[in-house]
Amino acid sequence: MTSRPAAPDLPNLKLTVWFDQPSYLSTQRIVVHARVTNTGTAPASRVIVRSTGNLSTTWWTPLTPPGVPIEPGQTVVGNADGYVTTTSGPVTLTVTAALLGDEVDADPADNSATASVPVTHLSGSYRGTVYGDRDGNGTMDPGEALPGIKVLTSGGTPNVSRATTTDSQGRFAFQDLPAGGYWTILESAEWYFVGPNVEVDGVADPDVVIRGTASAAKWLSVSMAFTRKTYRKNDVAQLRVTLSNNGVAVLKNTTANCWATGSGNLETGDLSPDGPGVTVPAGAKRIRTMTVRITDEAAAVGHLRVTCAIGAPPFVNGPPSVSATARIPGGMAPRVDGYLGRFLWKPQLGLPYSDPLPGVKVYLRNQVTGAVVARAVTGDNGGFTFRNVPADLYDFGIVGPWTMVYSDPEFVIRDGENGPGGNPYRHLYFVVPGPYRPDPDPAPPPGGRQVHLPGPPSTVPRPAAPHPSGLATTGVGVIWLALGGMITMTTGAALVLGTHRRRFR
Repeated sequence: MTSRPAAPDLPNLKLTVWFDQPSYLSTQRIVVHARVTNTGTAPASRVIVRSTGNLSTTWWTPLTPPGVPIEPGQTVVGNADGYVTTTSGPVTLTVTAALLGDEVDADPADNSATASVPVTHLSGSYRGTVYGDRDGNGTMDPGEALPGIKVLTSGGTPNVSRATTTDSQGRFAFQDLPAGGYWTILESAEWYFVGPNVEVDGVADPDVVIRGTASAAKWLSVSMAFTRKTYRKNDVAQLRVTLSNNGVAVLKNTTANCWATGSGNLETGDLSPDGPGVTVPAGAKRIRTMTVRITDEAAAVGHLRVTCAIGAPPFVNGPPSVSATARIPGGMAPRVDGYLGRFLWKPQLGLPYSDPLPGVKVYLRNQVTGAVVARAVTGDNGGFTFRNVPADLYDFGIVGPWTMVYSDPEFVIRDGENGPGGNPYRHLYFVVPGPYRPDPDPAPPPGGRQVHLPGPPSTVPRPAAPHPSGLATTGVGVIWLALGGMITMTTGAALVLGTHRRRFR
């Protein structure tokens, strides 16, 4: 007589599912439990629980990937909680206990269960009236109702989104909303609204009045200018701000959030964000003056820039930010070194990798005067040097088919900057191929020596004698040096770049 081989030891999962309560309101959080028992003869290494249905979560703690072990005879209980996702009917879940990996369940028939719990669905309505406060008195006057305003609301349990449009009386209504909290957005180019947050419960449903104020983003235009073009250290600079209301409703509570480079104690006067702000009637103009003292830091960088976000309130209801810049002459940088590289790739942290880009003309254009005050050509190592440049704020320019990436086109030069040795103000620029950028300098006279740069040919005269440094010339009206189409630039021991691919940190 031949004996049968012994049955292999296998895990055998058994699942039971139940809810915390016998019934729920649709606004309540629903809690459900899953009990998994291993009735087999072998351990279950990794057990998880999955579920489908109209509950807002499928996350079962702790029976989630990567799973939990369950020994023979052991029980583990998982829990899930969420909200009903349908507007009618019970919550119904199909729940399954599963083994991960290659393990086999001895009897998978008892691994799944379906459970339901009754849900009472609560609903209500949300109504309101929308008006435009043309005179700014804070109340709805005859003729101020706004028809045709799109109103959007979202919220409730389960979450829904609805949209409607105000009628000829400025009224709107949402019916049969699931109970819960709702936020509101109103769309208009002419009016600015702060949509209310409301609670719908089917008993004391909201009926709101929503006030619109004039859209500063559409109707307000702002300009700023310093009363002088140049200042000295410790001067108190004055900045005139002109506010023009081009709309048909008053603009009240107009304030400014401003910041100044290199200076402190900016006094915004009536435009202070801590005050009531400025009122600008429809079709009117208002002028206000701000003041700021020129500090040592502003003098060191050769300029003062003030940038303001102005609106009612700023950043939220207002036009784009505006800036004004004044010069603070006197500072000088004997030597300014930088690097130009062809971009290769950018790590998540740190500066890009690049290849040095030689033979490219670069220049500095003063942001206030528009004059090109410094010129150079990159050397074999991608380095460039400007000499004797006034401290100020410049635009960095490149001649040729290049577009800057991961680079700030603004170029700030500080008083006393003198090469890379121990100086933290190194200027790094990275480019990729792009539209051709023309040479800002005029064409050379006939017979001038030419130098060819990347892209369309660019010609410049060759001077009778090279600059003593063999590098670059600077200053307004100074002719750019081109030494036979190739100039080797030296950037100092702290900017040894070589000709191989590298990365700056």
